[in-house]
Amino acid sequence: MYILKEITEKEIWNGYLTQFEDANIYQCWNFSRYAQNEKLVRHMAFFNNEELIGLAAVRIRTAPIVKRGIAYILRGPIWQKIDQQSADDVLYKLLELLKQEFVIKRKLLVRIKPQIFSDVNPKIESFKEHGYELVKSVPVYKSLVLYLDEDLEEIKRHFKPRWRNYLNQAEKNDIKVVSGSDSKFFETFISLYEKMHERKKFKEYVDVNGMYKMNRNLDKEFKLQIFIAYNDDKPVSGLVGTTIGDTSIYLLGASNKTGMEIRSSYLLQWEMIKWSKIMNCSRYDLGGIDPKLNPGVYRFKLGISKKEITGIGTFESFNSRLTKLIVSFGEFLKKVKFT
Repeated sequence: MYILKEITEKEIWNGYLTQFEDANIYQCWNFSRYAQNEKLVRHMAFFNNEELIGLAAVRIRTAPIVKRGIAYILRGPIWQKIDQQSADDVLYKLLELLKQEFVIKRKLLVRIKPQIFSDVNPKIESFKEHGYELVKSVPVYKSLVLYLDEDLEEIKRHFKPRWRNYLNQAEKNDIKVVSGSDSKFFETFISLYEKMHERKKFKEYVDVNGMYKMNRNLDKEFKLQIFIAYNDDKPVSGLVGTTIGDTSIYLLGASNKTGMEIRSSYLLQWEMIKWSKIMNCSRYDLGGIDPKLNPGVYRFKLGISKKEITGIGTFESFNSRLTKLIVSFGEFLKKVKFT
């Protein structure tokens, strides 16, 4: 018998999360509350009889009085148990349970951006068969991925020659790298990031201070890893990454003028790769690419890996046009984009 149960204790959720290869930072207990400023998050666990088969952190936003709105799942549900062969039918059963609970019972629109990419990808048509339609207005996630199954020297050998040369230069420069997950590391990173933003005036897609608050509230085994590069005892570059589950992710980076001159960001990427190997990750997601709007960052990441991946997309299910209209109108008014 398949059942869906809400988990109300963080310790239980954390214990469940460690059982899945596709666990990720976006499904951690406090990610949505602090990093995304969500007020209502339901932590749902899926069981086949007494066996845990999946998890989904569900963010809920509803309109006053009518109580209609959206249930949104980012990088979930997760369903690939460690040391067990993945079965697509488990994922599809989770989709059916989510539809039954949130679409039929609670009369919400369910929108899902799953942790599924083109290198390991169930068919989009299968989502449609289970009552979910592709949301074409939401951009598809694109990134570069580095597979970590080779030893470090072999990985380095496959970098683009120029990228490898810059890394070699950085290793010879007077750079000291320290890393950790404590707030002091993140505070140093924020100082670098804010100065970089003041200098470049780029559009921000991540609430860095929200990520800082989120990291403070994560338990030790899920905390972000922050790398800081020092030159002459002064911080010049920083990198923030996560190594939960089988995939590590590059989340944030920042450098000042000195850091750029001495190529410290190359060294930090190399340290993140080494850390990912230590944490037994099998893939390193370089954190999204946009060759047109951000060609410089794209070329930088391309030096590490040329293996491009895309997300399977974003899907939604609803059984009421009123619910769909309320969600669309709310997104229009508040310019909310659930991406």
